[in-house]
Amino acid sequence: MIKKFEKRFYLEDKGLYAKFKKLLQEVSIEDINIADDIISLAKRRLKKDLNESIYISLPDHISLAVNRTRDGLNVKNGLLWEIKKLYKEEYAVAQEAVQMINERCKVELGEDEAGFIAFHFVNAELNSGMNAITKITRFIKDVLNIASYQLNMVIDEESLSAFRFITHLKFFAQRIFSQEITENVEDTFLYEVVKERYSKAFEITQKIKAHISKEYSYHISDMEATYLTVHIQRLLERKN
Repeated sequence: MIKKFEKRFYLEDKGLYAKFKKLLQEVSIEDINIADDIISLAKRRLKKDLNESIYISLPDHISLAVNRTRDGLNVKNGLLWEIKKLYKEEYAVAQEAVQMINERCKVELGEDEAGFIAFHFVNAELNSGMNAITKITRFIKDVLNIASYQLNMVIDEESLSAFRFITHLKFFAQRIFSQEITENVEDTFLYEVVKERYSKAFEITQKIKAHISKEYSYHISDMEATYLTVHIQRLLERKN
């Protein structure tokens, strides 16, 4: 006799719950279950509360990472050295998480992905001061305004694609305002592929890049431009 086990997810934030239901249409139940097991592991190991948003951002990331790997696209983590050094506990848990994903999804994710997952933990446990939150909020608002103007559309901030974009911008803003020095790790092949394939989104990324350079004296690397372009392309596809 085969027993079926059903997990139930309860998110107190109704807005996040609505996004979670949308996510279920785009990622597999297995990805959701793996993420849930990893989050439970992180809570036990780190002994910290994690923001509910990780129940959306982490399964979404796992799904993308697994699919990228199966397609032969391995993304380098330009912050790996810093993550290992600054967030040792989170990185150790993330290494266990990667092993779990590899075993259950039959893929070979490496230390770069462990770094990305560790940063999801850091973001979910982060308690920023009001000054930092104000700066990050303004940064995100400015970038969204540029993207909205260039796309000639009102970005639905309740949509899943916008949630992904805003989550990425939050990570990005934290790096800028904490003045983290990133290792110059680039993936020229992926950058050129994205530049050619998503030309409109790439053009918008260049506008954002110019704004950030002017307002924050921060130079966006080719890898960061690649990430931004992919997220903007998702918004563009939603428009069409």
